[in-house]
Amino acid sequence: MSDAANCGGDPCGEKLQIPPDLPSDDSAESALRESCPAATSRMSVKHVVEVIRSFNEYKRFLVTSIGFGGMLDLQMLQTLNLKFSAWTMSKVSTSRRAIVLAANKVLKFWPEDVHKVFGIPCGHRNIKGRDGHIKPEAVQFIKTALGMDKKGLHSLRAVEDFLRRDISESSSKLEKDCFQIAFVIFVMGHVLAPTTKHDYATIDFWGALADTETISQFNWCEYVIQAMLAGVKRLKNDIRSGNPVSNLVGCHFFLQVAQVFQHMHHLNHIYL
Repeated sequence: MSDAANCGGDPCGEKLQIPPDLPSDDSAESALRESCPAATSRMSVKHVVEVIRSFNEYKRFLVTSIGFGGMLDLQMLQTLNLKFSAWTMSKVSTSRRAIVLAANKVLKFWPEDVHKVFGIPCGHRNIKGRDGHIKPEAVQFIKTALGMDKKGLHSLRAVEDFLRRDISESSSKLEKDCFQIAFVIFVMGHVLAPTTKHDYATIDFWGALADTETISQFNWCEYVIQAMLAGVKRLKNDIRSGNPVSNLVGCHFFLQVAQVFQHMHHLNHIYL
């Protein structure tokens, strides 16, 4: 794969398809592929790209200054092949952190790979650790500042509205900080760690947003992987339970990129 620190290149600019000659596994794995339920997802790369394209240069500067500049280069993707996502997720070993296609074809992935794909921070602080703790009062302050506390207004829609505000160098520090916080919540909710709830955002990473000066010090890549692995477990539970439909959560798009490039270049590790 290339050395680009973002999701650039042709595969990200068009609908990703399951390569027709993917290696076959044993009968049990083949049966698993057959049994994958119909998939839905709240992920929308297209929506994020549309909002980013509306940014002026100063907004882009604010995003880059917190270490999320790679997301500014995210390429337009009209639709996602959810069948491919579900199949790839069904191949993931959560304990090995790898896509296991066969005994001799294992594609491991690390937080650094997420950084190379999306260009987001891979810092030393743990979002779910002590450094990521946030007080309820701080959560309420963020909600109020971003307009997320308004009745009838969904969380992600509220942060999108804030991102579309006029922000310039002459804006107040609070407005600039809120813009940066809103951006992270927005891309996490729509691409990097989407959940099952439509237009809502989780708050378990908000402790890493409390001080915009330290956002880039947190390991957002590890958080993305953990959320994606939780999505893998959810899908496999749906498969075992025989559920006809599964709502894919976590960044299954990352797995699509990993799988496509592994197939194209016959690699055993991601070099993006």
